[in-house]
Amino acid sequence: MDLEPLATTRRADGVFEQLRSRILSGALPPGSQLPNERELAEALGVNRASVREALRRLEFLELVEVRHGHGTFAREVSESSALQVVEGLLRDPTVVTRDLLAQILLFRRHVVLHVAELAATNRTPEQLERARALLDEEESEARDAKRALEIDLQWNALLGEATGNLMYQLLTNLFTKLVRRLGPLYYNERRDYERSSRTHRQMLDAIERRDVDSAHALAETMLAYSEGSILSEVERLEAIGAIGSAARERAR
Repeated sequence: MDLEPLATTRRADGVFEQLRSRILSGALPPGSQLPNERELAEALGVNRASVREALRRLEFLELVEVRHGHGTFAREVSESSALQVVEGLLRDPTVVTRDLLAQILLFRRHVVLHVAELAATNRTPEQLERARALLDEEESEARDAKRALEIDLQWNALLGEATGNLMYQLLTNLFTKLVRRLGPLYYNERRDYERSSRTHRQMLDAIERRDVDSAHALAETMLAYSEGSILSEVERLEAIGAIGSAARERAR
């Protein structure tokens, strides 16, 4: 493997990120054996303790299997049950493709639709008050792309909280991380800020009225718009070789 020596400040994080990237991209295919701790430490310019910590993290994510007496082997990504792997898939431009992103957005769609329904059913007066204040901020500040992203992240987190269901809150937290990573693909000068603000207001009104059907329909509208924008931008990036297979070739 072509590994890059790491500065001392990165250590275990850097080892983890490099190995994770190679597993997710297929550079380390399922079943392939990783170099041993000593070899990895020498190639990366770190101590063996940093390598050991990184391998523990990869094992926790079920991306590697440690066979005592035999070594450490890459696992099939689809066998992992760790949702953190989803975020990892978007960290490396050599891994991201339109097809992968479409799969992630489809999963997100199914979750978000149920989040909207549960929020309309279970929201509290205090959560409604916070939502109104947040949307007031959106109306005055959302033309700033970075601020728009932060407001949307808070809105998504508040919807997850309003479900009253811990599992949906955890999944919402995952998608909040994903939205942060996807931000530049959607929160840019081409985004229709007025449309977003208007739809958020309509969604809040439906949730306040406990209108589950309207909340569901509005969530579908919002998702369709954002998914179209994100996938369109991903197609452009793939076409110019900034992500996907062309980026992998350049990285070799």
